[in-house]
Amino acid sequence: MPTITALDPQQRRKGRINVFVDGQFVIGVGDAVVVDLGLRLGREMTAERLLEIAGAEEVHKATEAALFLLEVRARSRREIETRLTQKGYEEEVILQVLEKLTRLELLDDAQFAAQWVDARSRSGGSRPMGKRRLTQELFGKGVAKEQIAEAVERVSDTQELTLAREAARKKVRAVPTDRDTLEAERRKLMGFLQRRGFSWETVKLVTRESLPSPGEAEEDLDEEWED
Repeated sequence: MPTITALDPQQRRKGRINVFVDGQFVIGVGDAVVVDLGLRLGREMTAERLLEIAGAEEVHKATEAALFLLEVRARSRREIETRLTQKGYEEEVILQVLEKLTRLELLDDAQFAAQWVDARSRSGGSRPMGKRRLTQELFGKGVAKEQIAEAVERVSDTQELTLAREAARKKVRAVPTDRDTLEAERRKLMGFLQRRGFSWETVKLVTRESLPSPGEAEEDLDEEWED
């Protein structure tokens, strides 16, 4: 029966082990695979065992790829699944990786959604946005509706108003004195704030504050936008 005759660390890749069976190189694996499968000198190798090692190595590589993505930023389950699929990993391998990361509490869509909302609804951020935009972004990342709703509820109406004002300050550089120019700038600001996901009432209020016109009624602003 063929047996493992050497487990040699690779010189150029730290954490990688070359497995030799009966003096012949068979496969390179991560040191975690060696530990998990209990590979040792003298252990008998069958065809089934070699397939198991190859499968474990594939899962190990996919896990390493997923961990690299998570080091860059937190990600949803759907994002990890999509990226691993793009890298060519099989569905069964990806499922094992997702289950492993979930078990290790490294992948949690509820926590991811909360972090995503907190980062984008923090006063002083580079891209202030409202609840509707946050909901759209999380939905696009595959987060469940219930988890999205719970995360977005963390943003109060007062907080959203503050964020809208910050967004408007970054957009408005001067208040035009010409009526036609003022109306055009208001339309631009309204469209901008709506695309950022703020409610219509917030958009109207912040637009009036940012681009005021003496003696103008709120209905006038509605009419300008609806024309």
